[in-house]
Amino acid sequence: MSWTTLRLRTVTPTFNSDGDPELAEIRVSSIRGEMHTWLRAMAGILAGDDPTLLRAMENRVLGSTKHASPIRLRVPKQPDSVRARFPDFLQGRDQGRWIAYLLGPGLTNWSRDDSAMELNRAFIPAGQEFELKVRLDSTDHDAHKCALAALWLSLTYGGIGARTRRGFGAVRIVDVEGPLPEQGWPKSSLTTPSLEHYEKTSRLWPGSGPAADAMPSLMAIAKEAAKDLRKDKVGLHAWKGAPPYPVLSKEHTIAGVTGGAPFSRWESVLTEAGKELRYFRASEDTPGVRYKPEIKTREWKEVVHDEGRNDFALGGLGLPIVFKKDIEVHADSGVGQDVEKLRRASPLRFKPVGEGDRWKLFSYSFLTEFLPQDASVHLWEGKGSSKKQGRRLTVTTEDSHTQVRDWVESMAEAEEAAFVRD
Repeated sequence: MSWTTLRLRTVTPTFNSDGDPELAEIRVSSIRGEMHTWLRAMAGILAGDDPTLLRAMENRVLGSTKHASPIRLRVPKQPDSVRARFPDFLQGRDQGRWIAYLLGPGLTNWSRDDSAMELNRAFIPAGQEFELKVRLDSTDHDAHKCALAALWLSLTYGGIGARTRRGFGAVRIVDVEGPLPEQGWPKSSLTTPSLEHYEKTSRLWPGSGPAADAMPSLMAIAKEAAKDLRKDKVGLHAWKGAPPYPVLSKEHTIAGVTGGAPFSRWESVLTEAGKELRYFRASEDTPGVRYKPEIKTREWKEVVHDEGRNDFALGGLGLPIVFKKDIEVHADSGVGQDVEKLRRASPLRFKPVGEGDRWKLFSYSFLTEFLPQDASVHLWEGKGSSKKQGRRLTVTTEDSHTQVRDWVESMAEAEEAAFVRD
C-alpha cells in the first residue's frame, strides 16, 4: 500500500533525542513505544490478567522479534531543533519557576548567578509542523485499525519524548492525506479532537473516535489469538481489583479538565499546573523556611521526622522522592542493602488541551496497582554509596488512587485556585 501522511503540530516543547543534549528530534521509536502502551490499554479490556493472550494480541498488531509489524512509520523531515539556555517559556518570575518545576531537575537548573532557570538540553518548540508517514504493509485490516487507534490514543492523551506526564511533548494531528483501512473511517476521525471532547471526558474508554471504531477488529484479534492459544472464549474482562497495568476502563480510570474560564495560552496552563501541583504535594504552611513558597509536605514534617509514623501517602504520586541529598524514599524489592530500587512513575498525568485562545488542563490517571507484589517502600539515609536502607514506610494502592482523585476532582470543581493558598 502507499503511505498515509499525518500532519502533526507540536503543542508544547518536545524533548526527544538519542541522548545528545544539543539536538532534539522526533524519534519513531518513541512514537512506537507509546503505541505499545496504548495498544495494551485497549487489549486489556479483553485480555484481562492473561499475559499470554495480551502478548499475542500486541504481537499481531505491532509485531515482535519473530513477527514484523504490519504498520510502518517514518518522519521524512525533522522539525527545527532549538538549543536555548533561557527560552521564552522559562521567562518571567512565575512562569519560569513553575514551568521549570514541571520540567524537573533533569531538564533544568538554576543559572550560575541564581537569577533564572536554565534549560540544559535542546527541544522542538511549540508550533512546529512535521509529517509522520504511515504505511500498512499487509492485508491485515484488523491489525491496521488497531494500530491506528493506538497511535490516535497516544497523541490524543499522551505525547512524544520526555515529561509527557507533565504536559510536554504534546502533539496535535491536524490533517490526514492518503489511504486508510478498508471499510475505513473518515479522515477527520484521526485528527486531534477539540477542547469540547476533553471537557466531556471523565473516564478513558473507547466510546468514540478511532478507538471505538477499532473495537470490532480488536475483538476479532482476541478471538483468533485465544483460539490459537487454546483458551476459553473472550469477552469484556471484569477486574476483581485494580489492574496491574493501564487499561481503558470506565471503572479504573478517571479524567477531567480544569474548571473556570479557559486560559489564553498553553504557557499559562502549565504555569498554573506547576503552582497547583507544588501546593497539592506540599500541604503544610511552614513560615520561616528559606525559600518561597513557605510550604512543606506533611510526610516530611510528620513521617520522616517521626519514627512512630510510617503512613507515606505522598509516595502514591510516584517514587523515588528525594527530600535532600542524604534523605530519600524508594520503592525496592525487599529488605537489605543490596535490594533493587524500583522506580514508580507518577500515576497522575496532565497536558494542555485546546487551541487558539482557549486552553484548559486535562488531567487523567489509570487506577492501577501501585506496587508490584513483594515490593516495599523504605526510607534511605546517608551520603553517596554509604546510603543505608532505614525503616519501612507504607504506601498503598488506595493512597495512590485517593491522591489522583483528589487532584482531578478538585481541579475540575475549582473556579480559580484548587490548592494554592495565600
